[in-house]
Amino acid sequence: MSDELTWASVEELGGMIARGSLSPVELTEHFLRRIESAQPSLRSFVTIAGERALSHAREAEREIAHGDVRGPLHGIPVALKDELYTEGIASTGGSLAFGRFIPDHDGTVAERLRNAGAIIVGKTNLPEFCSWPRSKNRLAGEAVNPWDRHRIPGASSGGSAAAVAAGLVPFAIGGDGGGSIRIPASLCGVVGLFPTPGRVSNYGSYSLVHNSSLGPLARSVRDVALAEAAIAGFDPRDAASLAGDAPDLFTSLKDGVRDLRIGWSPDFGWIDVQPGIVPLVEAAVEHLAALGARVDVIDGRIEHPWGDGDAMAQIQEVVAGTEWTLDDDTAQMPEIDDPSWMWSVFSQGIALAGSPAFRQFCQAHLSLLAPQSQLMFAAEPPVPSPDDVSFQEDLAARFLRLFERFDVLCTPTMSVVAPTAPAGWATPYPDRYMGTNFTFIANLAGCPAASIPCGLLDGMPVGLQVIGPPGDEPTVLQVLAAYQTVGPGPLRPPTVS
Repeated sequence: MSDELTWASVEELGGMIARGSLSPVELTEHFLRRIESAQPSLRSFVTIAGERALSHAREAEREIAHGDVRGPLHGIPVALKDELYTEGIASTGGSLAFGRFIPDHDGTVAERLRNAGAIIVGKTNLPEFCSWPRSKNRLAGEAVNPWDRHRIPGASSGGSAAAVAAGLVPFAIGGDGGGSIRIPASLCGVVGLFPTPGRVSNYGSYSLVHNSSLGPLARSVRDVALAEAAIAGFDPRDAASLAGDAPDLFTSLKDGVRDLRIGWSPDFGWIDVQPGIVPLVEAAVEHLAALGARVDVIDGRIEHPWGDGDAMAQIQEVVAGTEWTLDDDTAQMPEIDDPSWMWSVFSQGIALAGSPAFRQFCQAHLSLLAPQSQLMFAAEPPVPSPDDVSFQEDLAARFLRLFERFDVLCTPTMSVVAPTAPAGWATPYPDRYMGTNFTFIANLAGCPAASIPCGLLDGMPVGLQVIGPPGDEPTVLQVLAAYQTVGPGPLRPPTVS
């Protein structure tokens, strides 16, 4: 029974709870035991909220026993990236500077998951403020990849992806400002969805950029859809929230891909891809063609949209070339007596990390920050030049025109399999793009995108990325669901029992 619970889908677990063959308390205890056992080696979590989770599981059990079933997530454990604010649970953003921040109410995603009956078991590991390609911070150390513990799980939702891949939770929530859901999903071998920006409210999160989005990770496409349906929808507290109802994710989920127009690019015309990745992803696209999709190659070069790449390259060089002596004494963490500024920023339609108040707070506590954050906040914030803005606008427009020809676009999610973690705080990637070569364009253009496993290379997962036009999460998930019927299906790391 133990192994059955570990690797069952959210949908299967929900069915067992509904039939009375499994209790939410039993299920929560099972996953808490797995988390406690794996945490010393995987470091997937910043905070484990065991007692609180069991209390909520007992409440869910009483409700279900009385016929008050809230939906398919009722009684199902979930882990949330520590980017999200959670009532009564430390919400740190991976930073010593915010280590004492315990919100007195939930952010929108946590609120909606609790309302759906999900049981929050803890907060997962991430880089400080979601802004570095390793899920490493001064509070919890570095999360590792359950497929190979010398390798990274990706970032910035690395803890969430690793927890799902290792069977520590059936699903998790991450955040994506340039690939931070899709990258860890690919490197850890799970399914991850980046929703259209604004589809899921950022209210109550350490949101990094305006085109970021919170979204789900799971082992099956249908589980991702169940989670996304629970958290999506308009939120008046977030000025960037999309008006109107979220789209129906389920009606087309079993429709297949016959006659869908798929654009395929192995490299966007410029990306140096690790040998062996393209054949695996191309085989996945060929499976879609065999299911009836009309596949055509995308011609030309699609550039990377980072206008401030030179500044980021300089930070990468300094981080890698400096011996950092850091005092991680938690006694230095400041009290946040009045966090109202951390909530009010969302009504202005800007990301928390882009607000003057956030910058001022970080500058006041610079010594508590990770090396890359110290460099970022000690310097003046980059001001995009008119040429940079024009280039990005033109690039987004050219990219969006592809959807006049295609329903979705397919690429590799990553140009490499999970790299090994270098010494210190250095980035493990060979260029300034920090792993976002294939992913960032979707953020820039406001397009939903997802990654799904399509095989193994040298024993490590490889991901297929599917990008849809703005607002069209249903078609993205429709393509993923069709592929999962013929692809390798949910993967299980051989080193995890």
